[in-house]
Amino acid sequence: MGKGKSFAAKVAHQSTNEGKVICPSCNVEVKKIKLVMTRDSKSNTWAPKYEMKDICKCNEQEIFSGAV
Repeated sequence: MGKGKSFAAKVAHQSTNEGKVICPSCNVEVKKIKLVMTRDSKSNTWAPKYEMKDICKCNEQEIFSGAV
């Protein structure tokens, strides 16, 4: 098992912008979420459809409301 990070190391990692994507319009970090939506199956039953989406403050409301 690996060595655990200290609290100071976790805070230092969170405060850096290395590897993070920042939205140019709202200046917030863009995060990826996995959406589970419905898709029609051949036997008229429910089947999941997985989709990865980028989310920030600009499109957060429309994604969470189900408009996408």
